Amino acid sequence: MAAGGLFTLETWKNWEKSGKAELVQTIRHLIKENGDNPGLSKPNQSPTKDLSRALYEFLSAIVRGHLRRDYARPVLIDMVNWHPDMASQLVEITTLLDLETAAVERFSRNRDNLLGLLKSLDADRLLKERLEIETLGDAGIVRHKKNFHTKQIKVKTKLFYKQQKFNLLREETEGYAKLVTELNQEITDRITPNSMIQVIRSLIGGFNLDPNRVLDLILESLESRPHLHQFYTSLLSQYPCESATISEILGFKLNTSAKEGGGKETQGIYTTISLLLQADILQLQDIYVWLTPEDSSMAEEHQREEAEATEMAHRVNIVSTKDKDKEKEKEKEDEERERQEQQRNPERYLNNQKIQLCIALLQVGDWDHFQEISRRFPDFYLVSIPPISKALCNLIHTLFETVYRKVCHLPSRLQGTVIEPLDNPRAVQPATNYNDLVLITFPMLTALGPHLCHDPGLMYKVLRTARHGLKQVRVGPDGMRGLFYYEFLDILDEVMLPALSMLDSNPCMAEEIWETLKFYPYQHRYKLYGRWKNETCNQHPALVRRRTALLKKAKFIMMRITKETIKPVSRGIGKLTHNNPAPIFHYILIQVQLYDNLIGPVVDSFKYLTSLSYDVLGYCIVEILSENKDRIANDAMAISSWLQALSSFCGAVYKKYPIDLGGILQFVANQLKAEKSIDLLILREIVQKMGGTDTLEDLTPDQLDAMCGGELLRREAGQYQQERNTKRSSVRLKEALLEHDLAIPLLLLTAQQRSSVVYNQTESPHLKLVGKLYDQCQDTMVQFGSYLFQVVTIDELSGRMPPIGTLLSDCHVSADVAFFLARPLFINMLNAKYDELRKQDKGEKKMTLEQKKMRYLEACSEVFGPIVTSIRPHFSIKVWEDMDPSFFLTFWTLTMSDLEVPHHMYEKEIKKIDPNPSSNKRKKEADRLLALKEKLQEEEKRQKEHVERVLARLQQEKDRWFTLRGARSPKNDTVTAFLQLCLFPRCTFTTLDAIYCAKFVKMLHSLKTPNFSTLICYDRMYCDITYTVASCTEQEAHRYARFLLGTLETVMHWHTSHNNYERECASYPGFVTKYRVSRQEANDYVDYENYRHVVHKWHYKITKALITCLESGDYIQIRNAILILQGIIQRFPAIINLAIVIEKRIEMVKLQERNSRNDLYVLANSYSGRLKAIKPNLPQEPEFHIVPKRTPAAQKVNGTPDSTATSGGAGAGDGKGTPAEQVDGKQAKAEAMEVANGDVEAKEEREAKKGENNSKPTKEKRDVAEKKGGGEEGEGKRPEEKKREEKEKKKEKEKEKEEREEKPRKRSKESKKIKEEEEYLEERDERERGERDREREREREREGSATSNTSSTSAKMDPPEASPRGSKRRKTDHSSKNRGKEEASRRDHKHKERSKSREPESVPSPKESKKEKKERKRDRSQDDGVEVDQKRKKGGEERMKSNGRQEDEHKHRHRQVEAEEYYERYSSKDSHRADYDYEREYEKQTTRHKRKN
Repeated sequence: MAAGGLFTLETWKNWEKSGKAELVQTIRHLIKENGDNPGLSKPNQSPTKDLSRALYEFLSAIVRGHLRRDYARPVLIDMVNWHPDMASQLVEITTLLDLETAAVERFSRNRDNLLGLLKSLDADRLLKERLEIETLGDAGIVRHKKNFHTKQIKVKTKLFYKQQKFNLLREETEGYAKLVTELNQEITDRITPNSMIQVIRSLIGGFNLDPNRVLDLILESLESRPHLHQFYTSLLSQYPCESATISEILGFKLNTSAKEGGGKETQGIYTTISLLLQADILQLQDIYVWLTPEDSSMAEEHQREEAEATEMAHRVNIVSTKDKDKEKEKEKEDEERERQEQQRNPERYLNNQKIQLCIALLQVGDWDHFQEISRRFPDFYLVSIPPISKALCNLIHTLFETVYRKVCHLPSRLQGTVIEPLDNPRAVQPATNYNDLVLITFPMLTALGPHLCHDPGLMYKVLRTARHGLKQVRVGPDGMRGLFYYEFLDILDEVMLPALSMLDSNPCMAEEIWETLKFYPYQHRYKLYGRWKNETCNQHPALVRRRTALLKKAKFIMMRITKETIKPVSRGIGKLTHNNPAPIFHYILIQVQLYDNLIGPVVDSFKYLTSLSYDVLGYCIVEILSENKDRIANDAMAISSWLQALSSFCGAVYKKYPIDLGGILQFVANQLKAEKSIDLLILREIVQKMGGTDTLEDLTPDQLDAMCGGELLRREAGQYQQERNTKRSSVRLKEALLEHDLAIPLLLLTAQQRSSVVYNQTESPHLKLVGKLYDQCQDTMVQFGSYLFQVVTIDELSGRMPPIGTLLSDCHVSADVAFFLARPLFINMLNAKYDELRKQDKGEKKMTLEQKKMRYLEACSEVFGPIVTSIRPHFSIKVWEDMDPSFFLTFWTLTMSDLEVPHHMYEKEIKKIDPNPSSNKRKKEADRLLALKEKLQEEEKRQKEHVERVLARLQQEKDRWFTLRGARSPKNDTVTAFLQLCLFPRCTFTTLDAIYCAKFVKMLHSLKTPNFSTLICYDRMYCDITYTVASCTEQEAHRYARFLLGTLETVMHWHTSHNNYERECASYPGFVTKYRVSRQEANDYVDYENYRHVVHKWHYKITKALITCLESGDYIQIRNAILILQGIIQRFPAIINLAIVIEKRIEMVKLQERNSRNDLYVLANSYSGRLKAIKPNLPQEPEFHIVPKRTPAAQKVNGTPDSTATSGGAGAGDGKGTPAEQVDGKQAKAEAMEVANGDVEAKEEREAKKGENNSKPTKEKRDVAEKKGGGEEGEGKRPEEKKREEKEKKKEKEKEKEEREEKPRKRSKESKKIKEEEEYLEERDERERGERDREREREREREGSATSNTSSTSAKMDPPEASPRGSKRRKTDHSSKNRGKEEASRRDHKHKERSKSREPESVPSPKESKKEKKERKRDRSQDDGVEVDQKRKKGGEERMKSNGRQEDEHKHRHRQVEAEEYYERYSSKDSHRADYDYEREYEKQTTRHKRKN
């Protein structure tokens, strides 16, 4: 036995003892438990309670031989009497055992036992019905198997295949007549389905009616009276019939109607089927097989529609110029139009039984069976058929009606159409609240999809009901909203927006959708738009066709858009975008990116759009910006044109139309988080056009001056745009920034990106783009910050802006940005505190200016004290040793409006205002102008008082700004800290800040700030600006030039007039050269002439630095140098000599960059023209300052410049005598000018340096003393002065000795270098060179005597006081020992000339002495003679090309070499010569250059 059975083998083995009793007891117990149907096996029933299982085990034991048949026979006989169905159950078990023994091989040996068992059952009639003929024959139950089989066939044919024919006209007509009367009588309360079924049964029995015909009559009654469907369905549920029988009857009717052509007459059949399906009397699978056409044919039709739509979409992108193609296109359009008209015709679907059944199901409210049918077809196929979609819309109407009437009340005088609910308890019940709507109607709407367009009224109903529900949605504690809030998003996504696309230009529906859609944030809305544009429109063939048709019309319109056709074009665009705007906007934006001249017309043509279209436009802009397109063009040197065009379009369209700014602003913020700064161009355009805030880089000088005034002056004269043109758009931008909390984050992200853009963009192959991106970050940050500070109140700003300490530490921004952000808050805090202190006084209105100043000073101390404490830890302690933190805070918190009042701009603006009314002006306008004039005057007065208060504060604070630490001079660390932490960062921040920095330095000087040297500060600015220029971006170069121009104006103001200098500089601490602990003396200050020398030096240093940049060959350095030259052209160059040098270098740049870097060529060409315009008006150098001249005795020693020549000769030109005291005084002042080099030394080092400098004019003083008599000079001298002079003489001799030893070493190094450069020439032409040297030696011997005579003649012409030294030098010059050295030096010099002959000329040639000029002429004659001899020997022009050029070329080359030697000599950074050596050499070279030319 199998495990888990009722009996075991022990039961059969112990049959007599216990087995029989156990079997009988078990079977009786099972019969008792299942008295109604004991043999029926129930699902999930335990085997121990299954009677069939027990009987099977009992009979199986007999068949398999476990139990003898004779033992079991009595039990079987008794068992038949235990229950009426027991015999049938036993026969069923034997049938199963028959199959086992016949089919299973291992049971086949038990077949004989089975046959014996069959004989012992005594149930031949049951066995003949159920067993196979072969088994019956083997068991002997049937003797003749063949006859039995024939008889069986005949009986079955009679029972199942022969039909009794009833003659209804003559036979039993009364029964059918009574049946029809009973079924079609008026149904009242006393007539129930139970009573009716009793009547029907009696009629069938009494008149022997056919049950199937009776069933047919009941169905016909239901078809004729469907409103009584509840009665008939209840009747049919009690009628003894199966679903298959009803299906056959109804199917026969459907086939008959299909053959007859169908029509509206057959609609009742479908209603009957729907009601029966709804009542579960009929099964869908039974009736569905009778319906036509086949599912496959309907699916093929859907696939064909999709293919046609795809082909149509593909054709729209094909442009053809052939007439035949155009004709074919027109024919296809006509066919498409006819197909759509045919599809709208409902009669097309009358013969489709499946469609008619779906319509009937929806009409009776059977949603479940409709869903079951729709799953057999592609999505949205059935609802795409207009009759089905309309039926579903009607069903949804009934479900929405209750909630709609609750929340949407019409006025009493308007009565809407009331929709009655379905009179069908089995239909879907109407919704009573919003949760019911979500559970019941939303699945129907989702299934309907875009085909809700067939009922616009239902769309309005759904939207209005949803809008009321969304108003009531509240945010939960977890931040989530109700179920309805999120579920309706799906309805908008899958139903409302696609249905809008199916409508024909319905702007009212678009506005209705927007009124509901605006309750969601832009993140949800943009997601809906994205799915609508990119996914939903591709899922439905109808939407594909709609989009294709719209794109055709859009292309047609865009080809005709101009400024003159804006009005008709704007109407066309409005109609196209009312229902499906996304594809149209996408195409238009592509055209705008390609053709930026379309921006204006396109923006103007958007004036007829709906609110929904404007919002979709914002999404389309963000989507295009999010595409992975290359934003860099021209080999990574510029921003792509498409991005620039799109940014300009964004600024214009967002300004003109009410588009939500949240998406575009968040996009820029996300790009900044990803460290992508290129998209800041979008923010810049939006702020500029919407906020009316321009960048400060493009302002005119008058506008810059106006920006230094008050708020009203800045608004009236400091901006291009008028406030009334941007007032509304500015408010919209402000609200968007505050609503989305993006104001401060955008500002901080821009500032952080500004600091990191140089490092993050290093992958760019060109620094030009990196600089442009840096400037873009800087300009956008300043522009955006200025806009915020104008429109956002301080209260709104203070709650969002981090404190200054957090900005410097946690936000990782530099000090210039941090104070730029925090400055408005500081100013507001100060003003609020000042007003508070002023109001505490009772006589507030009668306060004097001094009292107001005192209150202002108190407010400053209270407000800025904590701020100073907070910024101190963010900088090193060493910084505060030289500069007080209060000065640092004062510098960064002040602005130009705090330092001066632009009176001329106030006067200019006031003069523009003409408040007198005229015929062309209205009185209201005149009143406005008069009020504006009074406001300007009042503002000027207030700012004047404010400036006075600020100056009083500065006057009070100046004494503690810079401290003098011990013996250290403030001219090093103090100025360095000031330049590094204050001046340089701010002067390149904005143009206004550049002007402010120049003004602030002048203010420090004017305040007579202790321990601050104005000379050192300016000298540090000018002495070497090469690195500053090279590290600037383009805009920073403009700002730096503006800063230099401001400082140069101050410097040249003092330089121009002696009175100005004496009045503003002579006794100021900024011009002190010696710092004393006690009171300063008169000689401690720089006099006017020495100041002019220093100014000349500064001009020379600036020229030198800019020339270095121009010669570097680097794009950035050349560009910045030219930009700075253009920016300071009003004050620089100020000397004709420097202008000539710059002009030559600019011409060289033009020549080099003409065909390579055109932008540099254009810059250079522009500056060259401006320079030529001012060049004739520039003064000569002697007019700029008194040019120092040498004494004849100091011209040359041993053929080299005398290093002991005086550098203090500037004072010799005053016409007075030159006693030793005067010479010492002038020399001391000249030594004092060494502070301009920025070196700081201890007191002892300065004294030593003074001794070295004073040693230089010792020879000159000794010569003067010898001339006047040595006794007179030494009479009045103290012993200390004599010792000092002796010490100086000793040091002078040692220095001369060192110089004499150094000069041969230098000459040998230079000679070695030149010889190496000429080595290849000597190897190639060694024989010719030797011959040339021999000719040169003979020529030198011939001219030796003439040279001696010339030298002796010149010696006789020297002045008497210089003749002894001069004669000695001449003897030395013409000694035989030095002559050989000079010849070698000249040969090396000539080779050096040839090696440098191709280098460009940069500066004028140096000045020559008379002796140098004679020697050069002699060398030239020797060279010319040698060249002539060689030409004669070699002949022809070949020798002239190999050995030298013509005489004029040689002269030019000689001058060029001299100029280069001069430039190299004075451009070295390690040069530490006296201040005026370069001036004398410069004057000498320039004079000789003029003489040559």
